[in-house]
Amino acid sequence: MSAFSLKRTLRRARVRRGPNGAEIVRLHDDLDGLLSIEESAFLYRTARGKQTIVEIGSYRGKSCVLLAKGEPNATITAIDPHYGQGDRGEVVYDPEDTRRMNDALSRHGVADRVMHIVKESHDARPDWDTMHDGDNPKAIDLLWIDGDHSYEGVAIDLDDWSDLVRVGGIVAGHDYGHLESVRRAWDERIGASDKWGPTQRVRSIAWAERLR
Repeated sequence: MSAFSLKRTLRRARVRRGPNGAEIVRLHDDLDGLLSIEESAFLYRTARGKQTIVEIGSYRGKSCVLLAKGEPNATITAIDPHYGQGDRGEVVYDPEDTRRMNDALSRHGVADRVMHIVKESHDARPDWDTMHDGDNPKAIDLLWIDGDHSYEGVAIDLDDWSDLVRVGGIVAGHDYGHLESVRRAWDERIGASDKWGPTQRVRSIAWAERLR
């Protein structure tokens, strides 16, 4: 066994030994997406006790299913325009990603608890207010961001949505460890704010708890 294979086996074994480890590994292997095994475990376990979850960036449903299975009583708003690349390199809607996400939600029995919004997150923000009492929109227990990874995209997501997280709630974002654009937007808005606790890490995920 190569050193890489051994490390991978040990990482999976550590997750499997933890709470609900066997189910997490099964879901991680079954679903299509770009999460490490530790990141899958983080989403599943962090969802526990969170009733209102918003996900920005769903791709084909891996993170959404993990969140929904982690907390059987949660309702999840999953927002993704499901863009792809057209024949001439232009950005176009990709129905295959939508189809595969909806299939994953159905296959794992969580579709009835997920509101799947096929829009850009900024365009979906007014919908949240409309759905949740206009001037006093519903607080979010867990905000998961894995959408547009440009600096501007992450900044817009955090500016639009992070203030909706309740005190004691969690904001988490993917690719903090991989992309300077994500890291800069996060550090400016979460890391430098006294509203949030210290930034913590799970592989490439950054997360923080709302303090006030």
